[in-house]
Amino acid sequence: MRCRILVLCAFICLFVILAEARQRKVNHSADRRSLAVRSGHRNQRSGARHGARLAARSRNQRKRRLNAAKRSRRRRNLARKSNRKIKAKTESVVGSSYATLPLDFQQNFVRTTDNLRSEKAFLANRYGFSFAKTSGTATLKNTANMEYTCKMNIGTPKQKFTVLPDTGSSNIWVPGPHCRSKACKKHKQYHPAKSSTYVKNGKSFAITYGSGSVAGVLAKDTVRIAGLAVTNQTFAMTTKEPGTTFVTSNFDGILGLGYRSIAVDNVKTLVENMCSEDVITSCKFAICMKGGGSSARGGALIFGSSNTSAYSGSHSYTYTPVTKKGYWQFTLQDIYVGGTKVSGSVQAIVDSGTSLITAPTAIYKKINKVIGCSATSSGECWMKCSKKIPDFAFVIAGKKFVVKGNKMKLKVRTNRGKTVCISAVSEVPDEPVILGDAFIRHFCTEFDLANNRIGFAATTYAT
Repeated sequence: MRCRILVLCAFICLFVILAEARQRKVNHSADRRSLAVRSGHRNQRSGARHGARLAARSRNQRKRRLNAAKRSRRRRNLARKSNRKIKAKTESVVGSSYATLPLDFQQNFVRTTDNLRSEKAFLANRYGFSFAKTSGTATLKNTANMEYTCKMNIGTPKQKFTVLPDTGSSNIWVPGPHCRSKACKKHKQYHPAKSSTYVKNGKSFAITYGSGSVAGVLAKDTVRIAGLAVTNQTFAMTTKEPGTTFVTSNFDGILGLGYRSIAVDNVKTLVENMCSEDVITSCKFAICMKGGGSSARGGALIFGSSNTSAYSGSHSYTYTPVTKKGYWQFTLQDIYVGGTKVSGSVQAIVDSGTSLITAPTAIYKKINKVIGCSATSSGECWMKCSKKIPDFAFVIAGKKFVVKGNKMKLKVRTNRGKTVCISAVSEVPDEPVILGDAFIRHFCTEFDLANNRIGFAATTYAT
């Protein structure tokens, strides 16, 4: 009996053990399924988040590409508009090794007697001679109203200036920030603190004009003209512009285009730097002047090329050597007025900084006799504007360069408001003959530094 009881207990225990094992197996399987479900949910959420991030990144990339494309289109459109504006406004042309800069012409310009006398004082100081004394005590003003100007930029970013292109001097100067003269206050001033490319020099600078010395200090900066840039170009910032010389001028400063030998402080000239820095491949520049009446476009200043066909047509250049490096000086072989020879060989200078032509006393008197004008004690010869005078012929390198007689008269308004005419030729005591705008306006003039020569070609437009 006891044995049966023991066997029964053993079976009960075995049954309990097997039941518990089965339950553990069921629970373990359920746990694995729950874990898999939770893991799947986590993976699904993670994948969803990753997909969302990828989609957002893709959207941002597309947006950036679209914005970049819009900015690029906007820049191109602005560039095209800017180019159209520049072309319409200035007609500038820039090549790989040359550039053309338009000259502006003062519309309907009629000089006054004060203009005339002050311009003569300007020339007298430049070349070291004196004109005949003026009668009376006229106030000299508006000396520098020389009609033709061009645009120039200095610094980074650009500071824009209107300058007088002057082959009769060799320095660049513009009003400086510390100039308190009336002339400076009426014109644009250079501010070195606003330029990231400004380099201090500090050396003093002075040029004497009719009513005093223009004083200042030298500086270096990037100078841009006609689309060409010259780095570390030395120029002057004026600190004093006394008198009335530049108060009413239609330009801010001077762009000197003469030889370095006449530069104040022996400053290297702009064109010289263009050549040494390979900004231009042909070491030359040319001036073609035009204008008159209501025309505001006054021709062009061309750097690095003598292709002036737009102004001189098919006319070829006649060259003559520079006889003295400093001013653009050469031998003028003869001068004729009508059929009368009034001068043999004389030295002459091409000076774009003045509107006048000057002649030594002996030549001046012969010219006046032929044209029949009335000489004054101030060195001018007056006539009625209706008077017809013969053509002038200037013989250079064996070729005659003819200026029509009516173009050798200049209109002048007297202090009483009356308009009269004078001969374009004014009297000086001796050589050289100065050929200013009254001559240059009819001939494109090339200034060749590489070969030290000057070239002349007749223009094809009405002047």
